[in-house]
Amino acid sequence: MKRHGDIIRAVEAKEVEQWKDQSDLSKFQVNLIDAKAPRHRAAWPIELTAAVEQALANPNPKAPEGVTHQDWQRVLQARNNEAAYWSAEKLRCLGPEIQPGQTIAAMDDILVRQPQASKWLTMRVARIATTKGCRYLSGTGSRVLRQLSLMLFFCAGLDDWVTLLGDGAEWLRNYFETDLSQFTHKELLLDWYHLRRKCADFAGMICSTRDEKKALKRKLNSSLWIGQIGPAIKALEACRPLTKNESKLQELIDYLKARKTYIVNYNERRLQRQYMGSAHAEKACDLIVAKRQKNRGMHWSEATADALAAMKTVMLNQV
Repeated sequence: MKRHGDIIRAVEAKEVEQWKDQSDLSKFQVNLIDAKAPRHRAAWPIELTAAVEQALANPNPKAPEGVTHQDWQRVLQARNNEAAYWSAEKLRCLGPEIQPGQTIAAMDDILVRQPQASKWLTMRVARIATTKGCRYLSGTGSRVLRQLSLMLFFCAGLDDWVTLLGDGAEWLRNYFETDLSQFTHKELLLDWYHLRRKCADFAGMICSTRDEKKALKRKLNSSLWIGQIGPAIKALEACRPLTKNESKLQELIDYLKARKTYIVNYNERRLQRQYMGSAHAEKACDLIVAKRQKNRGMHWSEATADALAAMKTVMLNQV
């Protein structure tokens, strides 16, 4: 197993060096997994479709019971923009779609236990997707970042739109600002799930009572959902006189300030059916690493863990 993994990584390293040494990369082709019809999760049970159709027929349509306010706003947005196209059956399957000329890259890291006590290995995993298909990457350190940069160049060039999704970690922000500096059109989004979870975790450490925690979470979520950092920080500062852990309060404030550029209007992106989450990276971590290496009692050397990830990545890429 280790021998096969070493061979795969050696081939990847050789390819990266070959690509870097070429002045004309137009002859290189990226082998993508053919895109399939997306399996959008239904926004509501199919039994509600008739009720939705009836509600949309009213002059002032209101969401039927069982359809959330956020889903309903997206339904109304799509129906108003393309009333002749979006039937009620299609409206229940709304979801983000990759646009022509756009490349989506979701990236995350995952920890694997090593034999030494309290030692962990960081594996990095990425999934790149275009309208034509997708491809997985995995590895350790800067090697996988070099692969990702080249893959983005092959898929998008320097002028197409690149959307990078992740949890806002420092290494990911540094990669976006330095390695992708030559890309003309790019954006890095702090995944809404990670942002919301971070605020929820810190709210429990900041607030003294359950009611205070709920109130703070509600204020933070309502502000950050529309990309407003100022009101969120103001709500945190209001907690300072009564907080049980001022250091954690300040840590969350610093966290939001450091990622201000990458916190967007998630509500608007949802209405426009644009990507705002890194679920593809989370799933890639599960497929490439977690299912095999994160079971109870397991620990791995760096060489073996990386070899397993390399073999699984090749299988997923169907090469």
